[in-house]
This record gives sequence, structure tokens and C-alpha cells, in this order.
Amino acid sequence: QVKAKKTFAVSFTSPAAASTVVSATCAGLSRFDWFQIDANLVGGTGGTLDIYLQKKIASDVWADWVHFAQISAAGTLKVSATVQSSNGFTTVGIGTDASPGVALAAGSVVGGHPGDTVRVVCVAGVGTSVGGASVIYITGFEDKT
Repeated sequence: QVKAKKTFAVSFTSPAAASTVVSATCAGLSRFDWFQIDANLVGGTGGTLDIYLQKKIASDVWADWVHFAQISAAGTLKVSATVQSSNGFTTVGIGTDASPGVALAAGSVVGGHPGDTVRVVCVAGVGTSVGGASVIYITGFEDKT
């Protein structure tokens, strides 16, 4: 049985030009046992868009946790996923505050617990001229003990 749940709404606008930027952060996840991620993502005008969730693993070191499927120019993506424990080994990108370092394959989830803080990293492709407004809902669930 579920003891408690809380939903975090992470709203952001993707870059308006080809670039890789940290778009938003979300903290307060450490007390939860597993997560439901519901995303309504909107691509920018003129170029593709890749959106990552990265988990904080040290003071300024981040690792890929989720990489949503790539969004075409002006396209949309609505996705829902449950993230619990992970079986196996997945190669991920390691980045810092200065260089996000994204590498997880599109449409992939590492799984496992993200720790307390995640951030959204957007990679806008060549030709992007207007960013898209998106929201990711992260619902944390605390199992009854």
C-alpha cells in the first residue's frame, strides 16, 4: 500500500536556438520510494528537441536518468512511465554544472532512485528558432512500512 504521494510540476521552455541548456530543477525527491513521470513535451520551431532528466550525484556532477524520445520540429510528445528499481547496467552521460554531458539513448530510462534532486536538460537541434513550453509531472510515492 502507498503511504503518501506528492506531485512536483516542473515547467520550462526549451531553447530558442540550437544549444544545450539546463532548463529547470526539482528537489525534494529523496523521501519517496518510486516515481510516476507524466510529461507533456512541446518541440521548438525549426529543429529537433531532446529532453533529459538528470539526477544529482555530487555537488556539481549529474548523470542521465531519463531521456525522452526525440521530438520533431514543432512536434509534441505525451508520455507516462513508472520508474522503480533497475536491473542491469546502463551507460549514461555524466555532466557538470558547466557541461551537462548527455548520452543516454532516446526513449530510455536508467531506473533506480534519482536521489533528492533532478534537473531538466534540453538539447535543441540546428534550425531551432522558437522554444516550446513543456511540463513534466514527477509523482513520488512512499510505500507503507
